[in-house]
Amino acid sequence: MSESRLRHRPATTGHAAATTGGYITELKLPAVGDYIIVAKRAAASLGLVVGFSLQEIDDLNIAISQACESACAAAAQQWGTGNGQLKLIFKSQPRRLEVEVRSVPPRAVEQQAVRRARREAELDYETIGLNMIRLFVDELRYQVDDQTGSMRMRMVKYLIE
Repeated sequence: MSESRLRHRPATTGHAAATTGGYITELKLPAVGDYIIVAKRAAASLGLVVGFSLQEIDDLNIAISQACESACAAAAQQWGTGNGQLKLIFKSQPRRLEVEVRSVPPRAVEQQAVRRARREAELDYETIGLNMIRLFVDELRYQVDDQTGSMRMRMVKYLIE
């Protein structure tokens, strides 16, 4: 029995994809670990639209899970458990999917001057989690805003044939 990899071919409509080259999808979730499954489902669905294989979607889901866990931890440490939000921005283009994961302060904090909370130890984003994400995506960038403590991680996965 030979093994073959089936790929989903994205449907093309010709109107928006031809003019913009892709689509942007935004998703806001509470910065709570229970909602990570929603981010994974969105990533998997958009991965199918781009044409990723099941293995590539699994890789993307592992990276999304790890990025969201890091963002939840950063939000909990900065604003308290369950107070922040996760903002995911998916940019689907032909042959690639870019995902940006951000920890966003709660609205009460957004409206007033944001002060950085004192931490016993600075967040260390050079952890095994980041190294694991690097294994499953083609590009990874991250940064932490020094004033708000918000974390931002940008991942890109390319369709490889």
